[in-house]
Parts: sequence; C-alpha cells; structure tokens
Amino acid sequence: MAGLLDEIGLGGERVAMVNLSSAMGAQFAEIVREMTEKVRQLGPNPLRNTSDRLRSAVGARSPRPHGRT
Repeated sequence: MAGLLDEIGLGGERVAMVNLSSAMGAQFAEIVREMTEKVRQLGPNPLRNTSDRLRSAVGARSPRPHGRT
C-alpha cells in the first residue's frame, strides 16, 4: 500500500499497518499519537489541490447510489 501511495504522489509514510490485540489499549493510543504527529509534520494532502481542480473541471456531482437514476 505504501508503495502505491508513493507512486501516485501521496506519500507512503501516510499509512501504517500495525497488529495489536484488544488488550493493548495503551500501545494503540501511543501508535495513534505517533502517526497523528507524523501526518501533521508531512502537512496537507499533496493531491488535494489536484483533485479540487479536477473536480471543478469535470463539474463535481454527487455520485448517485447504485441502481438509482
């Protein structure tokens, strides 16, 4: 997953896979704090402006639920 995010320009360091048991609440909280700080240091989504420009270029419409017209 990280490699794919790097390929599209989002940055693989924005994702992590961690295995914890339900008894590891303190470790979970620490991992969340660390990841939150890491993402804050990385800054805003580098693709945000690109997707906003694309959306406005194609005329942003809310997707319709499947099976409805």
